[in-house]
Amino acid sequence: MKQDALKQYVSLRDSIFAEREELITRLREIDEALGAMGLRGRDTYYGPRTPTGRVRNELSLKEAVAKVIAGKALTKHEILDAVLRLGYQFSTDDPLNSLGVILYGRNPKFKNENGRFSLP
Repeated sequence: MKQDALKQYVSLRDSIFAEREELITRLREIDEALGAMGLRGRDTYYGPRTPTGRVRNELSLKEAVAKVIAGKALTKHEILDAVLRLGYQFSTDDPLNSLGVILYGRNPKFKNENGRFSLP
């Protein structure tokens, strides 16, 4: 009895994986066709490892921060507001944490003077 259930599970799982691969192939074909027509947008398929529901931004967070602080020094909260106004969408409930990683990380690319960040 257990052996039959296991065989059914393995069979169902294998068929789902096969269908998934067919869908991935079809999505890539559609993306190529859209790209050939000049219609490739932000909603293209990036591959099977992309987390479901994750937002894809045109700029990385680091690029967005560099863009908003170009020519001026801003606090972390001002940078967050400006990045959100740019249209950057965070995939986290705590965007200040993600921003902090960029601003204070291992090799910070931004100059910090009294809590105001600017380009070096």
